[in-house]
Amino acid sequence: MLGDVRMEGDGWRIILPENPSAAPRVEIDIKHAQNSPMNDRVLCEEAIGIAKELMQSVKAQRFADWPRRATKPDAEGKVRHPFLEMEESNLWYCLHCNAEITGPQIAGTHWHCPGCGASPINIFPEAFWLGPNEEKPVPVQARAEGQGTEPIASIVDPRPKLDLSKDQVTHLIRAALFEDATNASERMGAGLAEIWVDDDLDVVVSFEDHYWPEEKEPTAAIDVAAVLGIELELEVMWSDPLFAWPGLGTVTQSTAEYTRMMLDAYRSHGIVEERDANR
Repeated sequence: MLGDVRMEGDGWRIILPENPSAAPRVEIDIKHAQNSPMNDRVLCEEAIGIAKELMQSVKAQRFADWPRRATKPDAEGKVRHPFLEMEESNLWYCLHCNAEITGPQIAGTHWHCPGCGASPINIFPEAFWLGPNEEKPVPVQARAEGQGTEPIASIVDPRPKLDLSKDQVTHLIRAALFEDATNASERMGAGLAEIWVDDDLDVVVSFEDHYWPEEKEPTAAIDVAAVLGIELELEVMWSDPLFAWPGLGTVTQSTAEYTRMMLDAYRSHGIVEERDANR
C-alpha cells in the first residue's frame, strides 16, 4: 500500500505495512538464502527498527491530511473517519469481515480492521450491506499486546514469473490480428473480432464478416498461437456493419482517409446527423 515502508539491500528487502497490526515481512532472494545478513536475527531486528523510524515520518505525512479526531477518540470513544467527511461514531464496521470495532480500536490501528486488516476505505459507521435477516456484526477480537509483531521471513525468487492468463492471451492474439490487417477495413475487423479463451488457453476468434475477408488467414495470429502452444479456431459471425459501405476501407490503409470517404458517402447517399457545435 502507499503507506508501506520498504528497505532493500543486496538480495533482501523489508516491508513494513502501514497497518500497525500487521507483521513486518522480510524477503530474502533465493540465491542469497544461505548467506543473507537477514539470517542474523540481531541485524534483522536492527534493520526493522530503522524501518519503523522511517514509518514515523510516513505516518506524520499521512496523518497531516486527517482530522485530529481520526486518531484521538473523545471521552465517549467517538472518532471521525479520515475519508468520510464528518462521519463520527464510537462503533465502526468492516465491510470485509463484518466485525464491529470500537472507536479506540480503529484509531489505534490507523483505520485498518483489527480483525482482517482491511484498509480504511472498507470501514463504515453502519453495516449497511447486511440485510435484516443476516447475522449481525460481532465485536472484533482484538489481538493481545505485542501479538502479530514477529517478522515473517520468506525465501523468494525475484525473477519475473509468467503465468499466462486469458486476458494476456487475448491481447497477444488481438495485437497479431492488427499486424495481419493490411487496410483500414481489416483493422476495423481486428478491433471488432470476438476472442474467446478457454481454461486451457485455447482460442476461438470470431470475425465480423463485413470487415475481415472470409478467405484471409490471420497468419500472425496463427504464429502467435503456435509459439504459445495453444489451439486457434477461426469462425465468422454475421451482423450489421458498424458503418454503411464497409468495403470503402479496403481501398486505403489510412483510417483518416477511410473516415473521409465514409462521411462523403453518407453525405452523398445517406444522412449525416450534424453535431451541435455547442455540445
